[in-house]
Amino acid sequence: MKLLIPVFMMIALSAPAALGQATVKVKDIAFIDGLKENQVFGFGLVMGLQGTGDSQSVLTQSALKNLLKNIGLQEDENIKSKNTAAVLVTGKLEPFVRVGDKITVTVSSIGDAKSLEGGVLVQSPLRGADNAIYAVAQGSLSFDEPARGRKSVKTAARIVNGGIVEREIEPEIIVENGISLVMKNWDFFEADQIIKAISGKYPDAKPDMAKGGKIRLSLPENVAFAEFISTVENIEITPGNRARVLVNEKDGTIVMGGDVRISEAVVSKDGVTIRVEKGKGTEKGPDKASVAHFKASSTVKDLVDSLNYIGASTRDIISILKALKDAGALHAELIVR
Repeated sequence: MKLLIPVFMMIALSAPAALGQATVKVKDIAFIDGLKENQVFGFGLVMGLQGTGDSQSVLTQSALKNLLKNIGLQEDENIKSKNTAAVLVTGKLEPFVRVGDKITVTVSSIGDAKSLEGGVLVQSPLRGADNAIYAVAQGSLSFDEPARGRKSVKTAARIVNGGIVEREIEPEIIVENGISLVMKNWDFFEADQIIKAISGKYPDAKPDMAKGGKIRLSLPENVAFAEFISTVENIEITPGNRARVLVNEKDGTIVMGGDVRISEAVVSKDGVTIRVEKGKGTEKGPDKASVAHFKASSTVKDLVDSLNYIGASTRDIISILKALKDAGALHAELIVR
């Protein structure tokens, strides 16, 4: 069998224990309940296209007639023009957004327009989930540069700071004289650390588990609200390392934690045989044979290094990782993209 040295990238996410455990801030793994982005959207028209707009869209013609009517121009006949396109306008409002703040909006064609390049969005109201208008958007469209080897998309564009907030949003974060922390990815180990750290800093906060996997905090007396929130968000804890292996089949990228373990197993793939046995260390023959031996509880990093050494292809490595997961020998979540 002809063996080729694979070209791929392997990144170890967690350093060896000798280098110490990394710490993260509470605000990086949790957020305050009620503090969230709000999505807005609306319908609009893009003008000034060079014959690349909607060709025979009844929706576009009707919207254009209504627009002209609103500015005092009456047009009974259908306007046949390819310089206009019907679009959907979307945007996001940050927490504590104020009237007059500017936001970036995305404009996407909903008709058969070939390109929105060179177009200008006419003022369009943007509504929230409650159907109330929270912002308006208008301006010239801009396009992102395509990645190398990819075609540019001209039917979707952005207007940087093209939206203006018309209604404030006041998030409700204080409920019954307290707040709640919501973890982005629930982990009992991390939650326990957060509760203990806050208890040590603010005993009067009485942190405790609440319904819905939230950490409930009472507002302590004689402490400014902003100071309390800032201190809690900047408390550092040791994150719980989740055992995960991420594989990208398109470019051969393998991302893993440095402590992901494998147990006893034998895998054979296109002449490459992997043996994971008790009491055996990792062996690599001088002639790069197609057999690799591992001791039980070896890491995935050891496995991939040895597979690379004996000349297994990237496709073989990914197939072997899948097989180990299916056999129950890979003790981690395998994510394939």
